Amino acid sequence: MRHVLFLALLLPVAAAASELDMLPLGDPELALEIGSAPAGAVYDCNLGEPVELEAAVTRMAAAQVVLLGEEHTSMDQKLLQARVLEGLAATGRSLVLAMEFFERADRAALEAWVKGEVDDRGLLEATDWYDRGSYRWEYYRPVMEVARAHGIPVVGVNVPREIPRAVNRKGLDSLSDEQRTEVGEVTTDGSSQHRYLIARYFGDTVAMLPPGWFDNMYAAQCLWDVVMARSVLAEIADDTTVVLVVGSGHVAYDLGISGRLDQERAAAGLPPLDIVTLCPTTAPPPSPEGEPTGHPMGGGHPGLNGVSPPARFSRSLADLVAVFPDDGGIEAFPTLGLRLAGDDGEPPSVGMIWPETLAEDVGFASGDVILDVNGVEPMDLSDLRFLLASLEWGERLGVSVRRGDEVIEIAALLFPEIDTSEEGTAPGYGIDDLRQFDPTESTPVADSIVPDDAPEWTLVSRDGVRVRVEVRRDGVLDEVHELDERGRVDRSLYRQPLDGGVVELRYERDEAGDVVSTTRLNRVGKVVESRGQSALGL
Repeated sequence: MRHVLFLALLLPVAAAASELDMLPLGDPELALEIGSAPAGAVYDCNLGEPVELEAAVTRMAAAQVVLLGEEHTSMDQKLLQARVLEGLAATGRSLVLAMEFFERADRAALEAWVKGEVDDRGLLEATDWYDRGSYRWEYYRPVMEVARAHGIPVVGVNVPREIPRAVNRKGLDSLSDEQRTEVGEVTTDGSSQHRYLIARYFGDTVAMLPPGWFDNMYAAQCLWDVVMARSVLAEIADDTTVVLVVGSGHVAYDLGISGRLDQERAAAGLPPLDIVTLCPTTAPPPSPEGEPTGHPMGGGHPGLNGVSPPARFSRSLADLVAVFPDDGGIEAFPTLGLRLAGDDGEPPSVGMIWPETLAEDVGFASGDVILDVNGVEPMDLSDLRFLLASLEWGERLGVSVRRGDEVIEIAALLFPEIDTSEEGTAPGYGIDDLRQFDPTESTPVADSIVPDDAPEWTLVSRDGVRVRVEVRRDGVLDEVHELDERGRVDRSLYRQPLDGGVVELRYERDEAGDVVSTTRLNRVGKVVESRGQSALGL
């Protein structure tokens, strides 16, 4: 899968994330100790063994601060956060849920949402969620809904993004007096280990940067940690646990927010807080040869065939490590790779296209004026962001744009790109080459499998079940034919419209597999025609 590197504000996900979980940093008594646990486990690094989630929650409930590290686009991790908060609520402990992607100034809007006075859309509009560049709201809805169900206060811990963005570009000296007042003093020379960790997160990028650039990037990261630590401190109260959901880069090895909390308390002459940290890690995919990952001697181990090996990590990574299965980088929701622009009163347009993204593949161009999305005209730039944030896998996206004096449609079929060229790139998925076939055929698609016949026609399976046929032309997904439980096509999507503007065909079949009727839909989802097989004319 493709990944886009956002140097400005976001720590990138390293290609070899497991390496970052194995660094000899943090607590010197645990930094050289290796922990190991299978997918689905929660590992207590102090005990040196997996524990039940209930035991982990009990430990969290006794703490003043819980830092839940996360990868921002992992839905499995978001569901665990919801389970943790639900478990904490069940203890009767007074709680505050703090969120990285909300700002301090969002308190009133969050309070109204928790009380049920505004709906999700109202909250997101009031806090400029998508205008700020936040991730899909659906990722954070599970833990937020637990908070609302139990009346748990939700607070934002961040400052406006233009502040860390300014530091990222020009350093701390670039802040205005007003911004300095909001942020407070920020130091960057307190931990060589932290600086090293952030450099490792950015990987080879650091070596390619001009002199001074990484200093500014590191200063922005320090500012972020300081700001969020001070926001957490403002919520500390007797018999209350503050639960912060935040990127793992701010939690790992107790070098980010934890360290800043200790510094702030010490500077105020106060004892350190009782803090519990949790970081996620990923178990490697199973080896087809049944050999342990990284085993130097090789050799067959039949008992491991088809079983995911355990994750390995430094026991100084966090107090608790949650192990998740490898998803191959396939995210829960599609992303395009567009940066949007738009002035008041003007239609929104494409400001920039991130390289090696779907938007680049299907032909978006900088300056394209966006007129509609699947037939829906956006009212403004913010409304367009909401429209694009509602996209789901399995859909056809058709965007009408004005390019110069011409109005054209840029279309994409939204299905995750499956790459099985390397072990573990898409666990659970498989692909086979197919000969070209007629989607209305009554025989199962599996009968069309042939080796190296037409590489652009591929059969995609998941967990052994054949789910769809993909047709790629010039590297772009052009057709998708979804399969029923018998392996016959029941729905076809086309990037380029067929005659009459048809982009989707839905087939109804009899018991023998023959098509008895076909429904045709256009780019806005309107039924163009529904008729029997004899009149298809394909």
